[in-house]
Amino acid sequence: MEKRFILPAIISIVIFILAIVLTFVIAPGEGDAVPILPGNAKSDFVLVVIIPYAAVILALFYSPIIAILLARFHKVIRLKKYDYFVTPIEKKLSGPRIVLRSFYPGLLAINIAIYITLYKRFNGLFADANSVNTIPVVIEYIAVLIGIPIACLIIIPIWILQSSGLMCNRNIERYRGPVTPDIESVGSFYSKIMKGYVGISTVTTYSLILYNEFLKNSDASVYMLVFVDPFVIMLIFVVISLLLEIYLQAINKFVFRKLEKLGIKTLPQVITIGPKQ
Repeated sequence: MEKRFILPAIISIVIFILAIVLTFVIAPGEGDAVPILPGNAKSDFVLVVIIPYAAVILALFYSPIIAILLARFHKVIRLKKYDYFVTPIEKKLSGPRIVLRSFYPGLLAINIAIYITLYKRFNGLFADANSVNTIPVVIEYIAVLIGIPIACLIIIPIWILQSSGLMCNRNIERYRGPVTPDIESVGSFYSKIMKGYVGISTVTTYSLILYNEFLKNSDASVYMLVFVDPFVIMLIFVVISLLLEIYLQAINKFVFRKLEKLGIKTLPQVITIGPKQ
């Protein structure tokens, strides 16, 4: 194992053990913690652990296909006036970077859960009668069961595009009027859109929800939940972030084969910008 994989691997194992402990030691055996899931509270907590991990592992298989679809869509957005190519990425993600990038899809999962929770219509499906009015609790359940699978569907393909080195540059000859040169990363194009959506808005909205919750709730266990769970949700993505780096070469081979069918040259190129000779 490469040294850069050690930290993400340790964090992934610790988070998984923590989830197991919370399930089999702390979780009650009676009642129905998550009404939408079958069985009693104990089985509900088991599924709450299994579903997000299953989602991130499945993402390793379907995300390369979605990445190709995003590349196709990018060509449509750019009106097919850009030329596509692959540039080699020499530097590898460090261990801390593999961990830190997991916060981004984690925030998206929480953001999705916030909007569903504030709609209120489905809250009773994700929390029992005692917790349904505790908004942070509902947010955490929805983030785990719905937010994480959706975030995987969106973010992991973007990571794959960024790791592939897929770039594009404006073909000036295809424009009738004068235009300036433009070069961009296809993966970064989508990443900037998503970061602008989930960044400040998620933190601000969740902070306001916590503030209102603290004003009406004095239960110390709720305080621990609303502070710890968001970080646990984010760190669940460390597993897939690590696996993507481990299997990056194989994933890129698959992506490049599909890109070649789209007429995109996948032979790595070095692009330089300098004065015209």
